[in-house]
Amino acid sequence: MLFIFLYGCTGFAIKEKIENNYYLIATDNIDDLSLCFYEPNDKDIYGDIVDATVFAVGFNEKYLIAKQHPRTFPNPPDKKVTNYYILPLKNEMNWKTKNGLIGPLTMEQFKEKRKKLNIPDSLSFTIIIKELE
Repeated sequence: MLFIFLYGCTGFAIKEKIENNYYLIATDNIDDLSLCFYEPNDKDIYGDIVDATVFAVGFNEKYLIAKQHPRTFPNPPDKKVTNYYILPLKNEMNWKTKNGLIGPLTMEQFKEKRKKLNIPDSLSFTIIIKELE
């Protein structure tokens, strides 16, 4: 019984690689979906960058953008609220300090920040989890 319990805890409900060491990870169910950074040199940790519930991401060579409905466990995501995030992509990632993560932002703040950072309109949300939208 203990073996089954331990074995069941080693997997993820969702594990989708985005780019390099960036992943979408849900531990137990889809509502747990968060943006994580995989750090193989730090005991194989997947460190949260944007907490649950992330439902859309996009990236280019300089930035990763994400949309999130905030969630307070054990409640479902609050789909009336959408937060936006901008993450400057760097060769090294310190997921503990989140490497300059910008957000949470409202849609208006997100648009203004994109403009200020010269993030092109061609960077769009290309990975969308429809059932969480």
